[in-house]
Amino acid sequence: MEHLHSTATDAGPAARVELRQRGPGDLDFELVAAESEPPRLGEVTIQVFAAGLNFPDVLTAMGLSAAYFEDAPRPGLECAGVVTAVGPDVTAFRVGDRVAAVTEGAFASQVNVPAEAVMSLPDHMDFAQAATVPVAFLTAWYGLIRMADLRRGERLLIHSAAGGVGTAALAIAELRGAEVFATVGTPDKRTYLHERGVQHVMDSHSVEFGDETLAATGGEGVDVVLNSLTGELLRRSLELLRVRGRFIEIGKRDIMADAALGLGPFRNSLSMHSVDLRLLVNRCPELIGALLAELAPLFASGALAPLPYTPFPVSMADRAFRRMMSGRHIGKIVLTFA
Repeated sequence: MEHLHSTATDAGPAARVELRQRGPGDLDFELVAAESEPPRLGEVTIQVFAAGLNFPDVLTAMGLSAAYFEDAPRPGLECAGVVTAVGPDVTAFRVGDRVAAVTEGAFASQVNVPAEAVMSLPDHMDFAQAATVPVAFLTAWYGLIRMADLRRGERLLIHSAAGGVGTAALAIAELRGAEVFATVGTPDKRTYLHERGVQHVMDSHSVEFGDETLAATGGEGVDVVLNSLTGELLRRSLELLRVRGRFIEIGKRDIMADAALGLGPFRNSLSMHSVDLRLLVNRCPELIGALLAELAPLFASGALAPLPYTPFPVSMADRAFRRMMSGRHIGKIVLTFA
């Protein structure tokens, strides 16, 4: 379809609408009028102008989320817009504040979000740019800084380094002064990384990245791996860690499949961590608030910047989903709301 249909045209411009799928497995969407609710204690209401599209959204739309999640996420995991109301106990935000947020159900013109999951925007950042920030940078920051304690001069292997989390990880690695080794799946993405100054760029579809990494490091390997690959590629990545290496798993498929993992590489006194941002948002709101508080000043100062993105109006959501399914995009895909 070229443009989605809306059932909310008679409700007026201020009416709340949600993006909904017409049927499971069919990338056919519509904007549906939905009830608005005032913010509860601890919440703010955000008028959404842009929302980031993420891999779980595509999995849910295609009916494939069971292999990755115990329960399917509500579509839309992040957004940016303007605060239009605040709960009676909220003091950190005011009506009119420009913000970004991480929350489920963000494919809507208005959302209520816990204040801990909201970040103020600097004046130089527009809403589409801001919608690239929450999921990618929270995942990469928590994994690389909180879990791995990535340090200057360390070697970091980033898999799928031209995607959302991958490009955020690249920015964080540059900020910390780490040496980056990266894998991607297409020539265009390899070109992008070389233009970003990444010297060690390899193929994410072949285990040859292992031998290439060892060759480039004199057989020493790397200090940290940010992994989203599965099976043999995951195991080969683990083998590349040198003494006291840290493995950060952001993929879901092998975890949900309870896949076997040999313990041999752990003779190097390794540590392994998994990062499930959705779980952390739902179960650890104080942690999310603390992470956003660490990230906000870095974006305000320009030390970190929004990711490259491809925008689609929400009326062309089907095209946005197909673009993500193709795997050709770099950075993020963003849905914009008029």
